[in-house]
Amino acid sequence: MNMDRPILVMALTLAGAACSLAGGQTRQAAQDTSDPAGVTTSTEPPTPSAPRRADPRRGGLELGFGEFAITLEAEEIRPGPVTFVIRNGGALVHGFEIEIEEAGDHSGSGHSGGGDRFKVEGPAFGPGESVNIPLDLGPGVYEVECFVADHDDLGMRATLVVRRDAPLVRADPKATATDRVEIGDFAFSPSSILIESGSVVTWRNEDPAPHTVTARAGSFDSGTLDPGSDFATAFDRAGTFEYFCQIHPTMQGAVRVVDPT
Repeated sequence: MNMDRPILVMALTLAGAACSLAGGQTRQAAQDTSDPAGVTTSTEPPTPSAPRRADPRRGGLELGFGEFAITLEAEEIRPGPVTFVIRNGGALVHGFEIEIEEAGDHSGSGHSGGGDRFKVEGPAFGPGESVNIPLDLGPGVYEVECFVADHDDLGMRATLVVRRDAPLVRADPKATATDRVEIGDFAFSPSSILIESGSVVTWRNEDPAPHTVTARAGSFDSGTLDPGSDFATAFDRAGTFEYFCQIHPTMQGAVRVVDPT
């Protein structure tokens, strides 16, 4: 980064930690035990659905920071106002920075970029914390990175392209299957699901960093789940099964299993 470039000072809003599940671990010793019997795993990829699309700027553009990668909800967006919703899913302190690398045609919506060498540096934020940063981006190519220590050199950098004809890429959450969990932006989504006993839940790692899906009571463990990999487990008994990522412990989720009525 060229430290001589002027920095645009922005008002930042620091949000509280929002990734932990409320309360302590639910103890279901009769349902969730370390006995592997009855737990079935699979690496077969699930059949993809065809979700509806929406502008990813609506409701905030989600970014995930973790060791050592940055994920963007969308790599291309349209110009105009957008709030970056940045969550630290790692175990270290990170910091948000965005700088324009190549300005586009700035006629029309959007005000940032061009000859002023637009750059914004946010505050550092700890594990499980998030920051909301409102910006107004004009067309161009922007670099997003972590400014803490040498985290950018370790891989915590990403490119965001802003252009008028960017695709609408946010999936409608209503189209997500109830027995599938996506690992993305250093979070499990959805973080809690409700299924009937006998169902199979599939996790897919969409992040550029490895993760695990590990039951707190020890009844299932994916091991290291590389980017693009799947892990599936059958739940044969009713109960609440809490799990987390051993690599990024702030990532937590739960599977709630009920018997068919």
